[in-house]
Amino acid sequence: MRKENLRCPMCGTMNYDVDLDATDGWTKCRLCKAVTCSMDERKKHTVSVPLLNEKQLVARSMIRK
Repeated sequence: MRKENLRCPMCGTMNYDVDLDATDGWTKCRLCKAVTCSMDERKKHTVSVPLLNEKQLVARSMIRK
């Protein structure tokens, strides 16, 4: 069980003894009720999506035909 004191990025309120293991890194502010995730936890759940330029997009559409 990992409990931490976290400051809300929206309103700045300090949230004490937040159990991040139980919520997979997500927390709800006790004052403004904003639901946020710490950057370290967010990186674990983030997937990179490649951006295609116009040439790549045209080439991919030709392959699918």
